[in-house]
Amino acid sequence: MSQDRAPDARTGDSSLLRRLNLSAALGAFLAAESLTLRELRAVVGVSRPTAEDLLSELLTEGRVEETSAPRTPSSTRAAGRPARHFRFRAESGYVAGLDIGAHKAMAVVTDLRGNPLATHRVSLDPSLEARDRVRAAIDAAQASWSQARIAPSDITGVACGVTGALRAGEGVHDVREGPVGSALAPYSLPGFTEIDVAGELSAGLGKPVAVANDVKLAALAEHWKGAARKYRDIVYMFAGHRAGAGVLIDGQVHQGRHGAAGEIGVFPALGWAAAMERLHARGAELAAAEAASNARAAGRSHAGPYGAGHEGELVIASAARQDPDSLEVLIEFAEVLARGAAVLALAVDPEVIVLGGGMSRGGAIIAEPFRRELAKLTLVPIEVVSSTMGADSVALGAARMALGAVVAELLAVPGS
Repeated sequence: MSQDRAPDARTGDSSLLRRLNLSAALGAFLAAESLTLRELRAVVGVSRPTAEDLLSELLTEGRVEETSAPRTPSSTRAAGRPARHFRFRAESGYVAGLDIGAHKAMAVVTDLRGNPLATHRVSLDPSLEARDRVRAAIDAAQASWSQARIAPSDITGVACGVTGALRAGEGVHDVREGPVGSALAPYSLPGFTEIDVAGELSAGLGKPVAVANDVKLAALAEHWKGAARKYRDIVYMFAGHRAGAGVLIDGQVHQGRHGAAGEIGVFPALGWAAAMERLHARGAELAAAEAASNARAAGRSHAGPYGAGHEGELVIASAARQDPDSLEVLIEFAEVLARGAAVLALAVDPEVIVLGGGMSRGGAIIAEPFRRELAKLTLVPIEVVSSTMGADSVALGAARMALGAVVAELLAVPGS
């Protein structure tokens, strides 16, 4: 707890104490919807003159502003002059979260309270070259800023999620490149191990960009705003165009020594890659049949191309109509995913397992066989919930990562 300076404190001590008090005051405003001067004094632990001085500085910096008092029942209102209330200005800065995937680039921009203000998404060809894919993410970010009517100079933090393990200073890492792991499945986007993703994004946006593993960011988003908000120890299972996992311990993403914690999907014995291939193959069959049917109805001689990237959705829709082939593929996929979740659950003993990614939209068709298989392989019952965020999770997780860095910088005390 901060306190006022003792009368005999040195000038340097006084300066440091003031910075500590200012950080504590800003932290108090970040933690509350609004505060009165008396409430600020109580939280920071300073005298009234010091609290007034701290408040004045935060008002001058534009981090805090006066606001209306919270609505309270008339019977509880104190007599006399009402106290003035002040709030943290969430619009004193903005952060952007990016998601670069195989089939899309997406950007979201939020204020410093984490309120999403705009989202922009573009579809991408899976064969798109790495630099063009990065360029699409840059364009999506700038489009989201424009939609939110935010000047680039007002963006104070940017982070991006990409496919692949990430190691400090090395960027996206493909497990096949190391001295071990030659039998493991690849999982990086094409060409992303050959470019400096963070550098390319930073150059295009004119701002530093932090880059992190997409599945881990999706897990962070689910803990921040999704189905795992009330939990601290979480296993997050991502199932979309590929399968992956992330682990949160005490609310923090567990990265591991090389940024590869939770990357059990690359282990061949689990069979995730084969299950994904069968799922996509069934989806491709359904898409081709649908395109051919539409072509016949329109009197064309051939089906023509059909959109890639939606195979899982087609299989889910078909299974919901009780198609036996689609049901078989989905149940197998859910059971294979559950075996991987069981491995992580036995290792970290989580409170909850979250089913995320595009396949989470399958609801009970995915969740029920997943739960049944998981129950066979774990020592204690573990709650299983489905994501409430779906395809937006990676970009929102990136925004959360950027927001955390910005807030940490705001609260930092130089020289402490």
